[in-house]
Parts: sequence; structure tokens; C-alpha cells
Amino acid sequence: MMNKNKLFTATALTVFLTACGSTPPPALLTYPDVNIASLPGTPENYEESGSDKILVVAGKSKDVPDFIHQRFAQDINELVVESGSEVIDRNMAARFAEEIQLKENLAEEYDAYEGPVEAKFVIIPTITSYSYGSSYKDSYTTKDKDGKSRRHPAKCNYKGSAAGNIQIRQLPSMKQIIAVNINDTATSSQENPSSRKCNDTGLINGVISSAIAELVNKGDDNYIVLSKYVGSQGVITAAKSVDGTLYFETSLGRVHGAKANEPVAIYQEFEGELVKIASGEMVDRDNIYTKKSFITVDKKDIPRIKKGMTVMMSGECASIMCSIKTTVDNTKTLMSSFN
Repeated sequence: MMNKNKLFTATALTVFLTACGSTPPPALLTYPDVNIASLPGTPENYEESGSDKILVVAGKSKDVPDFIHQRFAQDINELVVESGSEVIDRNMAARFAEEIQLKENLAEEYDAYEGPVEAKFVIIPTITSYSYGSSYKDSYTTKDKDGKSRRHPAKCNYKGSAAGNIQIRQLPSMKQIIAVNINDTATSSQENPSSRKCNDTGLINGVISSAIAELVNKGDDNYIVLSKYVGSQGVITAAKSVDGTLYFETSLGRVHGAKANEPVAIYQEFEGELVKIASGEMVDRDNIYTKKSFITVDKKDIPRIKKGMTVMMSGECASIMCSIKTTVDNTKTLMSSFN
């Protein structure tokens, strides 16, 4: 079986070579359009894509302080902004929260929201439980094969756990679109602690915050699912052909969260549901404009792409470090299954 460190190194090298192996295309706007099929009813001229407004309201649960919920809500705010949408300001969110009467036990049935419809969705992130623990380990000495002694210092080990729930509800109906249950843990340690009690408040708060931060990370399955609902939407508007490669023009630009080499997902609406047609990738930064960008898709998927299809940032990993983190997390999960 491959050593863990060798597996990590091999994966990191693969990711690095993949990221560095592509050649940026030329200025695509200077090339003429090529004909591609359009979805039925697709207009010739597209309205400018706009960032969706999202309301994020921290939930409530018994025995969990408000500041813990707010910590989680801030992570969800960042997810929304990263996806190219706009978070309604906190003061307005507070007024909305009062009006829709969020309760400790979030009921499935809500009355339709009657206030001004400022947002497309309301996201309710809730920490349902959290815990922490610590243990003290005495110092000890070991000897290597040459007989040299090595002293290992005393240590306090801290562990934090958090469990949560994220609901997305449509406005103004308050119909639940999705609910995701999540949990994770985090650890830290302190060498040569001043006390054997291991009750440092800062380290306890830090390990709890870290556990909450691990609940939703870019590239995780839950992040990808949530991105489908909170991300800014654009459409396929045209196509360009350069040296045999087809590039699709979209109405997503920098103001909507478009970034170089970021993964995207292409959807078509069927019976009110967005159905994924293909995955793609933004091109280099020189071909991403304020309100426009270009993407590529796998050759096998090109015949399926049509004008008018929806394009969104997918929430998948793009950066080397993000990909490595996901691989390490998956490896840890796999290895734990053998223990």
C-alpha cells in the first residue's frame, strides 16, 4: 500500500502539473461568433446578468449562544459573496428575521413572507450543537536507533466538535428548497502548558471556531450543492472558435464573481428545476471582463451546449491548495475506514 506521505506528494504534484499545463487563449472578443443552437424562446439580445440578493439569517437553537450562530452565519455570508451574489445588509436582515418570526424549532410550514421581497432566497444557518474537550499528556523521552535521547514536551490537546443545519427557503413563499445537515471536528495542541487542567479559554474558543469553519469548505459536496442555489447566474450568449477550440461566451463577469480558471456548471431548466448539463472552466483573466467572460467545456459535452443555458460558479476546487486540502480530507476519511 502506498505510504500516506507519498500519496500526498504524488497528488499535489498531479494537481500542480494540471494547473500549469494549460495555455491561455488569445483575446477572444476579437474573433467572430460561430453558430450554435439556441434553447427554444432564447432572445437574440440578453439582459445584463445581475447578482442575486440573498438574505442570511442566523438560526436559533436551544443551549447554543447567539454569537456561535453568528459565527456560522458569517461563514455562509462569505460563501454567498464568493459565489457572486449579494448579501443583504445585517440591519435589513434583522428586520426580516423579526417579521418572519424565526423560532427555536424551525417549523416546516411558514406563512408566506409579506414584507418587501428584497431577496431571492433566505438562508438559515443553525448550529444545532457544539462541544469541546481537552486532555493533558506528560512529557516523555525516547531514544533513536543510535541511542540518542529526545525529549517530548508536555502537551495539552484540545478537540472541538460542531453540528449544524442549513436551510434555504424561497421568498416570498418561504417554501423550503433544501436542508443540509453537517458536522465536523477540529483539534489543536499547546506545548508546555502552564496548567495540567488544559482549560485555556482562548484555545477552547479557537477549537470551537475551527470546527464551525470546517462545516462548509469550498470544494466540499455540501458547498457545491449550496452554490447551485446561492450563486450568481449568467447565460451562454455566443461561441468563438480559435484553432479548433470552441470557447463559449457568458454573461457572467467580474462583478458576478467570475475568476480565472474557476470551475463552472452549465444548467438547463426542466419543469422548474435546474438540471446540470455539463461542467466547464473559466479561461484566463485576460478574457474575463466586467460583465462578460468565456468558458471551456469537455469536447464530449460541446454538442449539448446551447445559447440561453444557465451558467453558474460550481463551488468546486480550483486552486492548488484547495484541491490538496480536499484530497487530504478524502485521504483521511479513507484511511480512517481502515482503522
